[in-house]
Amino acid sequence: MFDPYRKRREKAARIREMRMGAVDFSLPVDGDIPSLRRPSSQAGDYMDSLVEDLTRDRSTFFDEVVQCWRELFPDINACPGKWVSGPNPKSGGRLFLHVASAPALFALRPKLPSIKRKLATLASAPVRFTLHLEIAQKVK
Repeated sequence: MFDPYRKRREKAARIREMRMGAVDFSLPVDGDIPSLRRPSSQAGDYMDSLVEDLTRDRSTFFDEVVQCWRELFPDINACPGKWVSGPNPKSGGRLFLHVASAPALFALRPKLPSIKRKLATLASAPVRFTLHLEIAQKVK
């Protein structure tokens, strides 16, 4: 019986053998080398990180920022999103500001130092804190 693709298959087999050597394709191939495998994670580790991401720290500074945000920054299209306390009281924390889109994020980035200076004048402001921008689904 005539096989129109016989030459093409033979050529592909020669090229495959030239590139890979003599490989027995009947044996299973281990796709990832055991030395390169990452250790598996437990479901509890994922739950811990999820709970940490979802919980919000209580802070008088954050409460004050939320209350007077529109008075301090009426022209800025962002809102305070969450406050994450640092590992110790001296490290302060991180204040996340939510913006609606990436262009708004890049437009607000140069204004961060002036926003931080104004927030540092509040009565409950910690000595050290950092501002971070986050894109949120809904900005109030």
